[in-house]
Amino acid sequence: MTNANVAKVVKASGGNELTLEYKGGSQTILVPDGTPIVDFVPGDKSLLVPGATVFMGAQVAADGKISAGRVAVSKDGVKPPQ
Repeated sequence: MTNANVAKVVKASGGNELTLEYKGGSQTILVPDGTPIVDFVPGDKSLLVPGATVFMGAQVAADGKISAGRVAVSKDGVKPPQ
C-alpha cells in the first residue's frame, strides 16, 4: 500500500482522471463513472444484522479474548473496503 495525495482531478471520457503524488513519484489513474465512493461515518449496533458484510481489525489478548476498536459494516448495498 502506498499513501498518496490527490494532486489533480480532470474529467475524462468515462470517468475522472486522478493524478496521485507520493514519495518517489506520481501516477495517473482513471476512476470510472459509477464507482462507489465509501465514506466512514458513525453508526450504531442496529446496522449489525444477519447478512451484513463487516470488516474489522482485531487483536487477540494473552487470555485469548478478541477485541476490535471499530467495525465497518455494509449499508444501503455498499460494502466496506477489505
